[in-house]
Amino acid sequence: MLAIAQSGNKYHYLNWIPSESGPMVTHYGKINKEIDDHEKYKKHHYEVLTEIISTIHNEEPICTYSLDSHNLIFSAIYADENNSDLILWYQGQVKDNIMVETMDYYHYPMHNSSGQLLSIAVPKIIRQSFQENMRILNARLNGISTGIFSAENGARSWFHADKLNSYLVWKIGKKKKDEILFINNNKLESYFSIIRSSKKVNINWQFGNRQAVDMICQYIEQLRNNNHQHQTPASKIFIYTCNGNIQDIKDIQKKDMENVILLNPLSVLKMVEEEKINIFATLALAETGNAFGKIDV
Repeated sequence: MLAIAQSGNKYHYLNWIPSESGPMVTHYGKINKEIDDHEKYKKHHYEVLTEIISTIHNEEPICTYSLDSHNLIFSAIYADENNSDLILWYQGQVKDNIMVETMDYYHYPMHNSSGQLLSIAVPKIIRQSFQENMRILNARLNGISTGIFSAENGARSWFHADKLNSYLVWKIGKKKKDEILFINNNKLESYFSIIRSSKKVNINWQFGNRQAVDMICQYIEQLRNNNHQHQTPASKIFIYTCNGNIQDIKDIQKKDMENVILLNPLSVLKMVEEEKINIFATLALAETGNAFGKIDV
């Protein structure tokens, strides 16, 4: 299984094979590729896939892909997930003809009893590019996810987070602009973004349970202020970065060693050929998690 995770112009990949003792990693790494002409997206995508597939030496690969969340549009609607007519009505109120023609929409329930659905709009050109390029490359696409949601899948597969009462997945971003998922009783409770300034934690945007978001922000402020009496908002906190903000990761981990876990598959999975691994430098592989759904690790 070949997992590819896009983060800006970087494409991180991890290839694994099944074994009696669980998944074993054969290859991992990253390539850099800028899209300089959006009208040639399919060609650019083909070049990325070809370069990575040639590295793993698999003539008929099965792939999963994690999209950069900056390519998508997130919103929230209040609707009954079982009432498709209500969802269609809402979409008719907020979408114009251009959006309908260019985007695919997916909806996911969140925050128990709130009636809120998280709506994710994905450009149709992405789906069309996968369909065409997978056929050309004699490959098969096994699933698409995005960013922190793929990392959350990894937390469940690699660290059995689904056995916990609650957990956070915390993506440390550039210029202290982070994304956080809060999972409570295996349900998506909140998805939000913060900016960590020197004085306080500011909410950039949020979907889901605002009360839970405020509680988590208070915890982060207490960490920043070196308050050792902080109350952890979840059973465990899985943390990673795709942008090389290693010092932020180390500082946060040091302040709550008991609860903060580095979200990296290479700290759990076995390698076909043993080698010394830099766990911090490879944290971006967290977003390959959608390649491990329902796999025992």
